[in-house]
Amino acid sequence: MKMKIFSMLLAAALTASLAGCSGAPAQSGSAQSTPAPAPSSSTESQSSSAPKNSGPYKISVIIKATDSDYWQTLLLGSKAAEADSNGKVTVTTDGPPSEIDIDQQVSILENVIATKPDAIVIASTSTDATVPAIEDAMSKGIPVITIDNKLNTDTYTSFLATDHALAAGTAAENMLALWEKDGIDPAGKKVVVVSSVAGTKVNGDRTDGFINKIKELVPDIQVLETQYGDNDITKALSITENLIAANPDLIGIFADNNHMGVGVAKALEESGKQNDIYAYAFDADADEISALESGILRGLVVQDPFGMGYQGVQYAVSAIEGNTVEKDVIVDATVVTKDNMQEEKVQKLLYPGK
Repeated sequence: MKMKIFSMLLAAALTASLAGCSGAPAQSGSAQSTPAPAPSSSTESQSSSAPKNSGPYKISVIIKATDSDYWQTLLLGSKAAEADSNGKVTVTTDGPPSEIDIDQQVSILENVIATKPDAIVIASTSTDATVPAIEDAMSKGIPVITIDNKLNTDTYTSFLATDHALAAGTAAENMLALWEKDGIDPAGKKVVVVSSVAGTKVNGDRTDGFINKIKELVPDIQVLETQYGDNDITKALSITENLIAANPDLIGIFADNNHMGVGVAKALEESGKQNDIYAYAFDADADEISALESGILRGLVVQDPFGMGYQGVQYAVSAIEGNTVEKDVIVDATVVTKDNMQEEKVQKLLYPGK
């Protein structure tokens, strides 16, 4: 079973690597798996050792939103780590309904800290709002493993994430390659980013990564003002419909998460513009995969939420036991297209845990 591969990470020194969950994001169309980097003196973090209880380690995993398949997949990974621990770990999970429910996530985190878990694994929606609570947890000897969103603090045990700017840039590279293949000259034409929310580092990095790379590759391209859909599929649909109607020379759209990707895909399908506008999106839920199969979306920048959930729990275990763990870990991202989506490694990313 796939999850068993990772069980070596429970070793005290954390010297074994987690296959497929670290290293620089893969370039166009590849699905490379590289081992987690070995701890080094410049990036290691010696966690404060939390007192060991007499029973299984209690690890709380908090996600950004319960309404997202992406975050549900991360929870599957964390539960797989629990199952593989042979009773050593008990994982509890929680999260707000939507990524815009920042205050609710902060309340969840504060309540979790009050229960005195042995460790916390959290994908924080906000770059700043959860910082006081996370610093409080660390001061109380509770290791905190952060995932996905870089916080404005160095007070955490480990941080696991994709290089979002670099990964978004690969979408721009793939978009240009496809234009060239189809004989489209992008000079003077328009592209736009449809973003989930403003003000978060993850979304900002993805937006900037795409825009900076497409401008570098096509200096004469026109980049429209970024549109924000409040993580709402219906809003993303409406935004995209308006963009299409107002910009007949629009040839590219980048959606920075799965909800925005689904909204963009629906708008392209309903308008019949999927052959004229090349759209790429982050993540890979069932609707996005369907849109990719049908050619409405040209590519998906796919992370490894299952692996991050699994690895986050294992890093937490090592920190609980007082071992040195890697401070910052870069996790692979892969551009998935209709051409490579049937490859075995890609299928494992699209359908993790199966």
